[in-house]
Amino acid sequence: MGKNELNVSQAVKFSRHDHMNDLQLLLMYIDMGKYTEAKNCILEKTADMQRQALLQKLCLPYTEEWLTTLEWRYPVLTVELYCDIVSKIDSSDLDVVLVNYLENLVQMVIPKIERYANCAVTIEVVTEETSWFIQLTFSEVCIKQLDIPENSSQFTVEVHGESNQWTITIGGQLGGK
Repeated sequence: MGKNELNVSQAVKFSRHDHMNDLQLLLMYIDMGKYTEAKNCILEKTADMQRQALLQKLCLPYTEEWLTTLEWRYPVLTVELYCDIVSKIDSSDLDVVLVNYLENLVQMVIPKIERYANCAVTIEVVTEETSWFIQLTFSEVCIKQLDIPENSSQFTVEVHGESNQWTITIGGQLGGK
C-alpha cells in the first residue's frame, strides 16, 4: 500500500481504541444527563461509519484501505471524509497507482505541518457516470509552494493553494471516455 502500512493487528488496535473513546464520550454524556449530546454523538459516529462503508462501492480495495487508515497512520492529520459514489471505478491498475500517488502526496505535506499542530484534511470522494475525483483539502499547512508530482496517464491533478490551505483534486474518466 504505502510506506507507512498497518498490519491487521494494528488496524484492529486503532479501531478498538477509537470505538472505546466514542463509548466513553457517550457514557460521559449520559452520566451528565446530556441526552441530546449523546444522541448527536451516536448520529455523528454512525454517519462516519456509513461514509467509510460507501468507499467499498469504488471497488478499489487499496484506495479504500488507504483512505480509512490515513488518520491512524499519520496521527498529525485529522480526517473528515465525504463520499458521493454513483459508479464504481474497479481498476486494479489505477488502484495501485492512485494509492502510491496519495501516499507520496501525504509524505510531501507531513513535513510542512507546524510542529505540535494538527492538520485537518477534508477528503471528498465522488464518482459520476463518466468521471471520478478525490479531493484532499489540507488546512493549517504553511507552504509557499507545493511541488505536486506530474499527472499520471490514468488521472489528472489540480492544485489550488490559498493562505494556510491547499486543495488537491485527483480525477479521471470512467468507461474509457
